[in-house]
Amino acid sequence: MLCRTVLAVSATLLLATPLSAKNCPVKEFGLEAQEDAIRKASTCRQALEIMDACAYGATGDTGLGDAVRERCEPEFLPKLSKAQKRAYDREQRRCDQKYARQSGSMYRSFTAFCQAQSTVAHAAKFGATAKAKQ
Repeated sequence: MLCRTVLAVSATLLLATPLSAKNCPVKEFGLEAQEDAIRKASTCRQALEIMDACAYGATGDTGLGDAVRERCEPEFLPKLSKAQKRAYDREQRRCDQKYARQSGSMYRSFTAFCQAQSTVAHAAKFGATAKAKQ
């Protein structure tokens, strides 16, 4: 009985607390408009922020993640040595493998975010803006 009461109170507090989720800056409804906004972002970091704000928490996030990689990879991929390129590819595959045995669309979202975050980190480290800061 006490356990049910604690759960009920917890659920009530959770529902009463406003969520601090970001609002998607893309006003048009649809995945294609969100992907296009990500591709047109002024920086890789901004592309990831748009992905984060517009995320579905499901398989649809894979398209958003692809858009982040399309936006950011041209900034750093041509500059990587073969060894650095292999390391980047390994990191991307590691994201695939991390949740490969899990079922459910939220795990596809986790994979997409893992890969997008890896891409943005590489862009920050090896991209044009990273070279300008040095």
